[in-house]
Amino acid sequence: MNELRYADEVKKSSAYKSIAADIDRGEFSHAYFIQSEDKDAVDTLFTLIAMKAYCPNGGCGECAECHKVLVRSKPDVKYLAEGKENFTVAEMSEVTEDAGMTAFEGGRKLYFFKNFENLADAPQNKLLKTLEEPFDKVHFILSAASVATVLPTVLSRVKQVPLGAFPTESVKAALIKDGVPQDRAERGAGLSQGNLTRAREFAVDEDFSRHVTEVTDVLTELKGSADVYRFVKEGIFSKDRIERTLSMFELVFHCVMSAHLGLPVALSEKTEAISAIAEMYGVAAVGEALNVILTCRARLKANCNATNVADYLLLKLAEVKYKCRS
Repeated sequence: MNELRYADEVKKSSAYKSIAADIDRGEFSHAYFIQSEDKDAVDTLFTLIAMKAYCPNGGCGECAECHKVLVRSKPDVKYLAEGKENFTVAEMSEVTEDAGMTAFEGGRKLYFFKNFENLADAPQNKLLKTLEEPFDKVHFILSAASVATVLPTVLSRVKQVPLGAFPTESVKAALIKDGVPQDRAERGAGLSQGNLTRAREFAVDEDFSRHVTEVTDVLTELKGSADVYRFVKEGIFSKDRIERTLSMFELVFHCVMSAHLGLPVALSEKTEAISAIAEMYGVAAVGEALNVILTCRARLKANCNATNVADYLLLKLAEVKYKCRS
C-alpha cells in the first residue's frame, strides 16, 4: 500500500475530524470549503476524505477501495484544475453535467477542486446552481488559500472548514518520518508557522542561510522603483527559484512582525537585518507586504512569468514601505 505523506498529522486536524464525523453520522455535506495555504496538507486531506467516504472500514488504508483512492483509479473521484489555473465555463459545464449522471460504481461521487480562488467569476457562477440544487450522493470539496476572490454566493452554499496550522512538534515529527535529518527538521518546523509544505521547503533547502541573506539584502537596499530593475535580474527571481523566494520573503516579514510585537524572532542569526527592516516597514506595512506576497503566488499560479511577478513584488514593496510611513 502506498505511504500517504503526513496522514497521521492531517487525521488529527479539526478539518478532517469534522468531515469524518459528518460521514460517520450520515450527514456528509454536498459541499465543503477548506481554506489553507498548505498545499501538501490539502492533498493529503483530499485523499483521506475519499478513503473515509468509500472504505467499508472507515478509511483503513489497506483495503481495495483505499488502494484505488491512493493510486487514483477510483472512477467516481475527480480531481479538478490540478496544474490548470484558467478553468473555463465550458469545463465547469462538463463537471456539472457529469455530476448529474449516475456514479460509475454506484454510490457517491466526489469532486475535489484545488486553488478555487484562481477561478474567474463565470465558472464559479456556473457551479453555483449545482451547489444550490445538489444531486444526491454528489459531494464537492473546494480548497483555496484565501476567500478574497471566492464569490460570497458560493461561500454561502458550502460548509466552511478551515485547515489550521499544525503544532511545531508534529511538523518536526512528520518531516523526520519523511526522511528529513533531525537538525533540518527542527529548522523547517521552527520556521514553518505550522505549514507542512513550507516546513519541508525550508528543511530541504541546501542553501537556506544564503537565500535568507539574499532576501534581507534586497529589503534593506530597496529604496524605490529605480532599484527594481537591478534586483529583478538577481538569481533569486529566476523561474526555478521564484516560489522559494516568495516563501523566504514571507518568512522574513513574519520575523519583522515578531520584532514589532516583542516576540522571539525565528531567524535569530539575522536579528540585526530584521531590526533594520523593521525600521523601514511598520506593522501596517508588514501586513500589506504579506498580502502582496499572496497576490504574487496567485499570479504565478495564473501562469504569470517569474520576471513579471518579481517586478510586481518589488514595486509594491517599495510602494507599501513609503505609503505606510505617510
